[in-house]
Amino acid sequence: MLGLKPNFSETVHAVTMEELRTIITEAGNFIPKKHQSILLNLFELEKITVDDVMMAHTQIETIDFDAPIEVIANQIATSHHTRLPVRAGQAEEVIGILHIRKVLHQVQSGDLTLESLKEVMSDPYFVPMGTPLYTQLQQFQEHQQRLALVVDEYGELKGLVTLEDILEEIVGEFTTQSPSISTAFHRQHDGSWLVDGATTLRELNRKLKLKFPLDGPKTLNGLVLEHFEDIPEPGTSFRIADHTLEVIQAQDKVVKAFESC
Repeated sequence: MLGLKPNFSETVHAVTMEELRTIITEAGNFIPKKHQSILLNLFELEKITVDDVMMAHTQIETIDFDAPIEVIANQIATSHHTRLPVRAGQAEEVIGILHIRKVLHQVQSGDLTLESLKEVMSDPYFVPMGTPLYTQLQQFQEHQQRLALVVDEYGELKGLVTLEDILEEIVGEFTTQSPSISTAFHRQHDGSWLVDGATTLRELNRKLKLKFPLDGPKTLNGLVLEHFEDIPEPGTSFRIADHTLEVIQAQDKVVKAFESC
């Protein structure tokens, strides 16, 4: 019996990420397509940031802690979300995150109070803009969180990202929840889509099978403002990336709604 001590530093060469990506791509005949897609998506998590997948702050449904308790109870009873940020004060600062399930029985029995609401709220979890999805996925695990509020360098709320948002980037569409579709997209009778301008291009591409460029602006509104270098008037029709769009509503220096034909 001979004892061999191979020098792995000489015999084994490090495989770069690009080489590994190529290996997986070329192994298409040996790896199920779905598994291949998941592996390739994992490589992209370092390139994609929370900015690319977050729900814009204008789309976030929040509970106003200063509203009448009847209004809050009705919102909880009718919300499609499992967790909602809670705001309070003139500055509308986020003071907590409410897990709907924890107070649903109180809503149904009519026993909900502001005190009981505050007791079950968890502290808000903030993350900075520009955080890579791979890093955020790890942080969700370390902090045992499923929802994060994205803030800029001044602490201003810019968006909301969930664990499900990141998982969808890896495995594709899997959730049965309806809010993202019902609030951002609306299918019209003629087959066109009414789209919120704050919707991210990644979400549009993934859920509506479109092909908007992802190397520039993050949202549809940003893409259109870059295209026109101005705010287009309602009724303006144009084409971007082989997609025909029409401005439906514009206000407050942003385009609020588009129709995708």
